[in-house]
Amino acid sequence: MKHLEEENKNLISLRTSLVPVIVVLTGGIIGIILSDINIILKVILLILGSYFEYLFIGNIVYANNKISENIGEIKNECK
Repeated sequence: MKHLEEENKNLISLRTSLVPVIVVLTGGIIGIILSDINIILKVILLILGSYFEYLFIGNIVYANNKISENIGEIKNECK
């Protein structure tokens, strides 16, 4: 049970640090959309930014699901 509590602390820390990254990345993507740069460079940067945003959002969803799963296991062990 102690292992699950420690894993939850790590997952919460991961989730907490990923949220600002997504905010900054979203702002960067919007900035690229509004910028006046070469269209080829803009498309490449938008693809890369979208990929990383998708990756980080997937990590947050995974962390949330794993935290919920761990909490369920902790509740079952306490019964």
